[in-house]
Amino acid sequence: MVSGTHKVGKVVDHHFSLGAGSLVVDEKVQEGPWRSTNYEIGDALLFHSLTVHKALPNVTADRMRISLDNRYQSVHEPIAEHMLTPHLSQDIAYDWHDVYADWSDDTLKYYWKGRDQATVPRDMSYGERGFAEAVERALQGDPAARLHLERIVRRDPTSDNARKAAAALSS
Repeated sequence: MVSGTHKVGKVVDHHFSLGAGSLVVDEKVQEGPWRSTNYEIGDALLFHSLTVHKALPNVTADRMRISLDNRYQSVHEPIAEHMLTPHLSQDIAYDWHDVYADWSDDTLKYYWKGRDQATVPRDMSYGERGFAEAVERALQGDPAARLHLERIVRRDPTSDNARKAAAALSS
């Protein structure tokens, strides 16, 4: 992570990249040096959502790295509508009923429904900009961008982005 980047107070400019979220921040944006430490099993790292961060590649031949992304916020702040649906449910057909099918304890199911919390629409502009850049780079022969578009086509070949990706891949 880069210390102090959360103090900018906004999402900084970023571009297409392979990896989680398919986006990377411009190196120019970073004011300070990258910070890290030697993490051990059970360590946790917490930081503000606007903190510029990334993971180094896992270069071990015999170990898998598992990370968990937990998000939290004040109940007094509005929440993006898509955060009230199961993760990736826009790409895979399932809903909360499917998630909760085998739960034996009902006390935490739908915990947010009793709250009067304001919602805001999902801002798709970052992902759309990254996708457009991936298409442009794929058309120029960038192998990472082509791989990204191939994944989009495999995930849901009927989506608008999959059709655009397939067209770019066949050009």
